[in-house]
Amino acid sequence: MRASSDSTLGRLEDQDDPSPLLPLEMIWLYFVAPLAAAPLLDKDFFTLPLAKSLHHVAAGYPIFFTLALALHSLYIWVMPGLVRRLRTPLARGVLHVAVGSGVPLVMVILVIHPLKVRLGAGLRYSMAQDLLVATLISWMFLFPGLIVQRLRNTAARIERRALLAQRAALEAQLSALQARIQPHFFFNSLNTVASLISENPELAERTLERLAELFRYALDSGKSRFVSLERELDMTRDYLAIQTARYGARLRTHLAVDEQLTGISLPPLVLQPLVENAILHGMDRREGVSVRVLVRGEETWLHIEVIDDGPGPGASGHQGAQTGVKDLRERLRLLYGEQGTLTLEPVPGGGCRARLSLPSGGPLR
Repeated sequence: MRASSDSTLGRLEDQDDPSPLLPLEMIWLYFVAPLAAAPLLDKDFFTLPLAKSLHHVAAGYPIFFTLALALHSLYIWVMPGLVRRLRTPLARGVLHVAVGSGVPLVMVILVIHPLKVRLGAGLRYSMAQDLLVATLISWMFLFPGLIVQRLRNTAARIERRALLAQRAALEAQLSALQARIQPHFFFNSLNTVASLISENPELAERTLERLAELFRYALDSGKSRFVSLERELDMTRDYLAIQTARYGARLRTHLAVDEQLTGISLPPLVLQPLVENAILHGMDRREGVSVRVLVRGEETWLHIEVIDDGPGPGASGHQGAQTGVKDLRERLRLLYGEQGTLTLEPVPGGGCRARLSLPSGGPLR
């Protein structure tokens, strides 16, 4: 089954492959080929007077240039479509042979022979000899050119398939990580609403409405690799409103955002896990926690900081599995390589700063 699917994929790639059939740089060979071919076509070339030798060289240019123009025109505009319609290597080989033999015949009858006569090249060959020379010249360039370009196209196709396979693997890994984030996010949010039902049913109802919006965003984010910063901030505000409803005055929040940056794209659900961590660990203190979110741009970078005044990294009584931070770092690595970074550092006087730095894709100022 695997072999069948691979052969089907290969056939589809051959049919849709836009790669050239002949090396484009072959065109330059036709400028120097008559110089190299003249001694081979005339054994007395080096014993002739200079003017006669140059005359023989000039007589070769009509053959080379007209064949070059005809063959490359066909292989650029006509042959790719014909080759894609043929399913077997044998049929394609027959087509190449037909073109390599038919083009010299047509060009000798219609162009090359009449042109040599008109130019007064001192015609030494009959039309049959001109046809033989033109056919040899065509295959001398066409056959190696087809082989070289075929090897190039095969190598490029293998490289494309490897890149596509790598991309598919990365997308599958990203989807798995994002799918793992969403249930974790849903579970914690539902616990928040459950704690409000008995205490304040009206607030619980409003919170459920916000939670529905959060769920919709989280589910939609599974279909998109990037969202706008504005959407991510709106979701974060809803999340903070839900947590404020739960903790009341014990949770103090502040968002400072450069509004000129809200159109920038970033991965979904990168800010919420950091805010959730800040609240979760900061609530170890009886008096609660203050959480600040700062968003700023610097040249081609987007910087997001989530700062809390809790016990600081490693000092919280709630250790957990730290899957949120680990998964977020892995997502950043897959999307940005070494450019996307997430660091956690203590804040002087107590607290933790989560600093997220992402390339913006262009200058921000």
